[in-house]
Amino acid sequence: MIRRWFNRKHKSLQPVLEAQSAETAAGLCKKAADPDPVIEISHFKSRLKDFGIEFSQLAASTPKELENRLQAIQVAEEIAADPEMRNYFLTWKRLPLLHDEKSQRQKLTMKRQREYITALTLIFIENYQVLMQYVPGTGGKH
Repeated sequence: MIRRWFNRKHKSLQPVLEAQSAETAAGLCKKAADPDPVIEISHFKSRLKDFGIEFSQLAASTPKELENRLQAIQVAEEIAADPEMRNYFLTWKRLPLLHDEKSQRQKLTMKRQREYITALTLIFIENYQVLMQYVPGTGGKH
């Protein structure tokens, strides 16, 4: 979906170090069987602030319709899985999808869901085990 636009754009990106933040969610949990939800949520809040999003905004930006929610999850998974798009996302702190070849209605939907997609992408990139349980369709595992 967004891969075609991203390949055509060919932006030169400054490489982002994978250990950009000193603490990552994986480092906080150390792949423990029972990660600490308080530490994970506080780390997630601080990462959201880096992107200019408050934790309290997420409830308002969550799509009400299931179809839109599943589409947002698919976009977030695609960004998190692709190294180039993940690098763009972490470098520029913005989503690489607002200039997609989709119809105007779908562009508007993605603009409205920017905060939700950003939060989901962070959950998938940082591998927050506790928060991933609340993402529909992932079953708590990604």
